[in-house]
Amino acid sequence: MATITLDKLGTDAAPAPTRRSLKSFLRAGYEAFVEAQQLRAQTYVNGYLAHLSDEELAGLGMTRTQMIRRTRSMMSSF
Repeated sequence: MATITLDKLGTDAAPAPTRRSLKSFLRAGYEAFVEAQQLRAQTYVNGYLAHLSDEELAGLGMTRTQMIRRTRSMMSSF
């Protein structure tokens, strides 16, 4: 017949989150949010640049091929 020891029940439960782990969780969430907003802004800027003429891009110090390369490298990071 099997016996169950009651003193071992509940000891395998995960420890309560500490203040440090909560701060690191919030920091990771904040950094992910900031990165998403930067990507969103860069996507908006690239869309605007795509509508400019070659002369207007040259006025900004960039060529169309540089703009396309920059956009592709950003999109490949997904």
